[in-house]
Amino acid sequence: MKMSFYKFAKNSIRILLLSMFLILLFFFLDKEFLMDSGRRMLQNPITIFIVISIYFLSFFLKGIAWKMYLNDGVRLTSCLYGLFYSLLFNHLFPLKVGDGLRVMIMNNRETHISVEKSFHSVFVLRIMDTMSLLIIVLIGLPFFTIPFSALNVFFIFVITLFVGAFILKKMFPAFFTRHWQLLTSSLSGKNGFVILSLIFFSWILEGAILFGVSGILEPALHIGVSIWVNSVTILGQLFQFAPGGIATYESVMSYTLFTLGIPLEIGLSMAIFSHGIKFIFSYLIGGLVILLSPVSLKNVKQWIKMKGRN
Repeated sequence: MKMSFYKFAKNSIRILLLSMFLILLFFFLDKEFLMDSGRRMLQNPITIFIVISIYFLSFFLKGIAWKMYLNDGVRLTSCLYGLFYSLLFNHLFPLKVGDGLRVMIMNNRETHISVEKSFHSVFVLRIMDTMSLLIIVLIGLPFFTIPFSALNVFFIFVITLFVGAFILKKMFPAFFTRHWQLLTSSLSGKNGFVILSLIFFSWILEGAILFGVSGILEPALHIGVSIWVNSVTILGQLFQFAPGGIATYESVMSYTLFTLGIPLEIGLSMAIFSHGIKFIFSYLIGGLVILLSPVSLKNVKQWIKMKGRN
């Protein structure tokens, strides 16, 4: 019953976001402004190169954090390949299938890392990603007006984690103890602080995409605003239902910018081009890692099917 309600609620939000996106397309898509924006983007290749480089750096920091978390002689290249394979396939398939692929890429390249340990690390780092984004949004709340309370979302998220951990400990004590030991050993002392800082700062860097795009299209957003809006938008990707979160991304970013005084026509163009850069990046870097570290299509299919399994 609870799972049915969860699916109903999640699908309802997806339908709402799709409806919002269709309204944007039909009533607020300014084709002339969009074409003019495209020309401006092409006229500023240096800016685009800089923001893409910063975007790459954000993944580089995530890769370092993953390597430090596993802390078992893992190569940084294995972490980066896993991240970029995951990014590519999340931009190719409607639902997020990249995490399962990320787990198996690590296990395939670093045979001494078990599937269980790889899965554990990916799961924990995903939680850290979400927590970092929520903290960024919370920090910005006193300065921005938005039609929802991120504080409530933050508390619900934390309570869910504690309840889930309690249930897991009661039902699977040996499994819980094993993973709790992995968690505490990886995040103990200075190592834990550095890992958390790397992940948090990686999401700060991702705001460079919107910052650069807004600087080209105008009005230019403050870097703090760009980081905050990007964080709200990425949180909205929890309800992704299309490759790369198409529609979800544009809807959340456009309406968030609108609450900050940016007209929907302009906000939609900013969302389209910032999202477009991320798509191009995912395909280019994904194609590169396939060349550098190819895996068979048969294995990819098997690994994707593992999504959601224990």
